[in-house]
Amino acid sequence: MGAVPYRAAGRPARIALAPAQHQDILILSARYGAGHWQAAIAVREAMQTLYPRHSTLLLDYMDLVNPSFNRTVQRLYLASIRHFPGTYGWFYRATSTLSPASPFQTMLNNLGRERLGRLLRQITPRCVISTFPTQAGVLSEMRRLGLCSTPTVTVITDNTVHSQWVHPNTDLYCVSSPDVAENLYRRGVDRSAVEVTGIPLRQGFTHPMDPADVRRRYGFDPHLPVVLVMSGAFGALGGVGEACRVLTHMGRPLQIVVVAGRDQQLARRLRRLQRHFPYPVHVFGYVESIAEFMTVAELLVTKAGGVTTAEALALGVPIVIFRPIPGQEEANADYLCAHGAAVAARHTEDLRGVCEHLLGDAVLRASMRRAARNLGRPHAARNVARLALTLGGIEVGEVET
Repeated sequence: MGAVPYRAAGRPARIALAPAQHQDILILSARYGAGHWQAAIAVREAMQTLYPRHSTLLLDYMDLVNPSFNRTVQRLYLASIRHFPGTYGWFYRATSTLSPASPFQTMLNNLGRERLGRLLRQITPRCVISTFPTQAGVLSEMRRLGLCSTPTVTVITDNTVHSQWVHPNTDLYCVSSPDVAENLYRRGVDRSAVEVTGIPLRQGFTHPMDPADVRRRYGFDPHLPVVLVMSGAFGALGGVGEACRVLTHMGRPLQIVVVAGRDQQLARRLRRLQRHFPYPVHVFGYVESIAEFMTVAELLVTKAGGVTTAEALALGVPIVIFRPIPGQEEANADYLCAHGAAVAARHTEDLRGVCEHLLGDAVLRASMRRAARNLGRPHAARNVARLALTLGGIEVGEVET
């Protein structure tokens, strides 16, 4: 995968919603945060690379429902996690154990059902993969009503299970870890319907890179340790400016690589601050090839998104989780910290002590790297692709572990 250090903050290109031809695999996702969509892209890449004879279509399900409605909900979602994280956390917890028969869940399970039915009749896929929970519920309801017989796969993109992911007529769940699998079993899911594949990652995380080459190409100092700060694709990590100030005033030589995502205002603000920092600070917008930056990082300071942390695990990067958003990110943080791959800094004043301690303790960092690699599953995307094809009646051989 080529290096693409910058990309504009505009939306990714939309994919046509009404293809006329048959598709072997239909992947349905959504762009609420970047993780669900990146996982879907990763599975599509694996399909196209490993099984080019089989056609694959990737769609934003909420665009299929209604593009205007989708954009409105996206803005509300981003506003809630940026400005009202406590409210978002309350809503997440309040809906975490909803019954499939509850009025709210019933409403969600019928969202866009007729349009999805038309699409399925039009392209007749052999299997449908969901990396976002809403359409998984709709597909389950269609199966219950006899409106769909297509096998379905749900890919859970966090290290925890919310009720929105669990639907009675799902053929297969692909999950990040044995812990998530156990959670599904406790919720009544049959063990034969669960595979521990990992969270799908893009191809850059499956091929080792030369750290010296990455440093040279991006102009990073070859002698200073790199602390990578990631704000999320839409700048959802609050306090990035404060985090940078803390890191550059620790009295320890280092360089900071900041990825501001599609938040152009944040990127401009950080670039203006560069001249005031005593150590090198490299500021990037949206980065396609984030695996390169993780390859050279001594530490990753980030929010606790499922895909971002899965990327770090695949490359063995010690993680400092900064201000995890209440809800699934707090659960992700708890999981990673419990397994020794991450340390949480819930407040700005905690960040300096955590990073100072980790940068000064090579033995601890090495231990965290080992823990991360033990949890990492860089081949998750190809495993999901193979399972989906097999479920759709196409024999493809053994699943790689």
